[in-house]
Amino acid sequence: MRHLLPALLLTATASAQVPASVTGIPTVTDGDTLQIRTTKIRLYGVDAPESSQTCLRAGQTYGCGREAAFALADLVRNKNVTCLRRDTDRYGRMVAVCTVGGTEINRWLVEQGHALPYLEYGGSIYRDAEDRAKATRKGLHAGTFQAPWDYRRNPANPPTTGTPRPATTPAPVGGSGGSVSYRTCAAARAAGAAPVRAGQPGYGKHLDRDGDGIGCE
Repeated sequence: MRHLLPALLLTATASAQVPASVTGIPTVTDGDTLQIRTTKIRLYGVDAPESSQTCLRAGQTYGCGREAAFALADLVRNKNVTCLRRDTDRYGRMVAVCTVGGTEINRWLVEQGHALPYLEYGGSIYRDAEDRAKATRKGLHAGTFQAPWDYRRNPANPPTTGTPRPATTPAPVGGSGGSVSYRTCAAARAAGAAPVRAGQPGYGKHLDRDGDGIGCE
């Protein structure tokens, strides 16, 4: 029990520092992760493909993680988002249900096929949304894909920008705009993200050698 006390105290401290709710114009880290000012937010009950993840559609490989991030970015661009905390994860992030203009973002991502219900963490409430996405073959369901939680377990896969992988793989380097970028152009190309432009998820100045705002040309 004595060994558990420091961990419990750290968890309690982290929870106390995370607000119960936050509203503002967010930046998008990946398909299920936002940041509003200094608050990092992991969307409750859903799991989107990682930024470095690729999937298959019509026999072609595409950046499904990148597609999910762009869809989320389009939904919230220049709009106020309100997030209500449901939990605090072990990385100190707010785990929340977020809304924009009357639309619940968590459910919308699953309905559009850009995320899956994260059953291990409360995602059963989105099973109906997943059924609709499957029936209409939206997003991921238009092809074949690996579940994000399985993708993260494989240390051979490129690093991710959203949920950290519990392994010894170095994290991606910091990018511009408060996001996280691909470490190398090889990683960006493997994710189907090259070229990557300034302001897009994954962009970093170290990828843009001529400084024209387009990396990995």
